[in-house]
Amino acid sequence: FRPLDRIRSSLAMPADSWDRMASSGSARRPGALDYQPGRRNQKSAARQVSKEQRQEIKEAFDIFDSEKTGRMDYHELKVAIRAMGFEIKKPEALELMARYDREENGYIGFDAFEEIMIQRYAAQDPMDEIRKAFKLFDEDERGKISFRNLKRIARDLGEKLTDDELRGMIDEFDQDQDGEIDEEEFVNIMKQTSLY
Repeated sequence: FRPLDRIRSSLAMPADSWDRMASSGSARRPGALDYQPGRRNQKSAARQVSKEQRQEIKEAFDIFDSEKTGRMDYHELKVAIRAMGFEIKKPEALELMARYDREENGYIGFDAFEEIMIQRYAAQDPMDEIRKAFKLFDEDERGKISFRNLKRIARDLGEKLTDDELRGMIDEFDQDQDGEIDEEEFVNIMKQTSLY
């Protein structure tokens, strides 16, 4: 994911702090997903893609359009999709090129790339994403996020949260009062955010 460019260091909304930290730590998304492009699917999927995701798609296209021609070849497409956190194998990339290279010149434009990525974003399972984010926090694989885990993540992400603020984040959502956040509590936190 992108660097935290939208961090607010306020504890006024503890779920928001969890939200930012979880979204920033997740580097990989679910694997390659098969889909069928089409106008009706495109419109439905487009509604599910956030403004930030659209911006990421545009930035990825601009980065991997290495010759700045407004188009990408097979290799650039494959690398761009992987850079966006999705797995893709050579046969799938070749199939996408065949499907979206309407001029049959070995290139696709931004509109085709955007459609491909919107479909991939829309096909993600939010619960899988939440579980992956939880595993990033639970570095010692105990099934719980401890104060130490949370402090490390905050430090690694450049969050300027005090120990009291971090403890407050745990206390706010620690339903079983064990001083840590288990996976179920983490899921509840993420369901309160705008990301999942």
